[in-house]
Amino acid sequence: MWLLFSGMVFGFPNDSETVRIGVLAPRGAEQCLEQWGPTAEYLTSIVPGYTFQIIPLAYTEVAPAFARGELDFVLANPSLFIELEQLYGASRVATLKDSCLGNVCTVYAGVIFCRRDREDIRRLEDLEGKKFMAVAEDSFGGWQMAWRELHERGIDPRRHLADLQFAQTHDEAVYAVLDGRAEAGTVRSNTLERMAAEGKIRLDDFRVLGQPDKEKDPFPFLRSTRLYPQWPLAKAHDTSVELAESVAVALIRMLPDLPAARAARCAGWTIPPNYLPVHECLKELRIGPYKDYGKVTLSAAVRRYWFAVAGATLLLIAAVTVSGYVMRLNRRLNLAAAGQRKEFAERMKAEETLRKSEQLHSVSEKLSAVGRLAAGVAHEINNPLTGVLTFAHLLREKQDLDEQAKQDLGLIIHETTRASEIVHGLLDFAREKAAVKEPLDVNAVIGRTLQLLGNQKAFRQISVEERLQDNLPKVDGDVNQLQQVLLNLCLNACEAMPKGGALTIATSAGEESVLIKVADTGCGIKNEHLDRIFEPFFTTKPVGKGTGLGLSVSYGIIQEHGGTMEVESAEGKGTEFSIVLPAAATTGVQDGNRRVNQ
Repeated sequence: MWLLFSGMVFGFPNDSETVRIGVLAPRGAEQCLEQWGPTAEYLTSIVPGYTFQIIPLAYTEVAPAFARGELDFVLANPSLFIELEQLYGASRVATLKDSCLGNVCTVYAGVIFCRRDREDIRRLEDLEGKKFMAVAEDSFGGWQMAWRELHERGIDPRRHLADLQFAQTHDEAVYAVLDGRAEAGTVRSNTLERMAAEGKIRLDDFRVLGQPDKEKDPFPFLRSTRLYPQWPLAKAHDTSVELAESVAVALIRMLPDLPAARAARCAGWTIPPNYLPVHECLKELRIGPYKDYGKVTLSAAVRRYWFAVAGATLLLIAAVTVSGYVMRLNRRLNLAAAGQRKEFAERMKAEETLRKSEQLHSVSEKLSAVGRLAAGVAHEINNPLTGVLTFAHLLREKQDLDEQAKQDLGLIIHETTRASEIVHGLLDFAREKAAVKEPLDVNAVIGRTLQLLGNQKAFRQISVEERLQDNLPKVDGDVNQLQQVLLNLCLNACEAMPKGGALTIATSAGEESVLIKVADTGCGIKNEHLDRIFEPFFTTKPVGKGTGLGLSVSYGIIQEHGGTMEVESAEGKGTEFSIVLPAAATTGVQDGNRRVNQ
């Protein structure tokens, strides 16, 4: 790893605290320091009590340095940031505003091109069997963006291209295509225009593949791929929020004509946009933190759930031992104990099935539900939160504000911070914890479940109606377990309505009980399956799409709460689940309906 470069900061006190900014340096340490050193000097002059250092890092050095706690901030391409976010809790502070040829962009794309005289290459599909040149395997704009477009058209670069090489620089990739060493190539957007402005190439010598209609595309440069957010500056998990806010404010205030902006060849910085498109790209390509997405390996399961595996093994040994003893005992008792042997064996089989269901529950169904929620919830909440907090702090620093305005801004900062409780609630739900029963408001549990589901794409395309009776009696229950049951029923309803439909959740008070109904207008359940719907490991989904434990575990949870769970369904019309839970105490009931359409 390159050493820390303390010589870049001049004229500041030695007793100030050092802040280390790791920067991905694909062109080497010297070029990195020349480009970003002035930004460190700018931050040192703006943020009191700190001196900022730039630490140039190769791609393979960024994550290890971040994991060892050697960096306070990191500036890297979007795909590397996503890996740091997923593995080490990095969070974005600001996003670069790129400046090129008089254009300012907070997004960029990839360009897939060939020589204009190649009449056999006019579409992306024509690249099959061709020699292809990209920038680097870990370059987001110089390879991974283009790879996604090829992947969606059924082109596997390793199988369907005649040759795939990496030039290591954007300019060299362009020259390789121009010189005929490659038949097509890809670079990040604005590369062709910049090289043409520098007199290195002529744009007329190239043909861009997959280009959108320029008259309808507001992006100022040639492109072949989707648009993705520019490089983010992200803080480490242990970096204080106060320091991160000060850095964000200083960067957003950076004017384009300042020396730091000119050296970085940027127009300043802005609040971070939504980086979910980058997640989707890496997830589709199965790279970075998503390289094992959708896979469940035996070794990973054993490493994470060794205690469950050990427990199951001990139970199996105990079961075999007890079965052997019983068999020997039964042989001595002969036919006189035949009826008792049968009853005992059936009881043992039922208990073993229940134990397996309980042990596999956290490994499959719960993690599956959380996996379908986590990315959408975290990004949809954190993106607007960052912008609101940043600008609220900027406004509160103005000197001409009266006391009431400052109090109002303080209230805004306080209330936006409360939004993080939604993410914390999701994380709490994902953690393994012992059941803790307490008096619960069933309507509140339903509200929290719908809040978690609200950011799911499949959930947003259906109509949701709540018919919740006010002042319901409390029930003694574990909030996580009851929420798990409701979450499973709602997700099953969404899967039964892939083209949209209606989901109705209703509550009412019975005689010393609370009734919950979850109904959908989906495909329904076949009659021959209704009697087996709550059996462990029974599923009508294709292989690999379901464990058959969701409804079985949910049924067991309701039984453990002293309640009942029933289902009614008609093919082509929909399904309704009814849950009855005993009331914790007798309370007054007041009728009332609430209706919410999503």
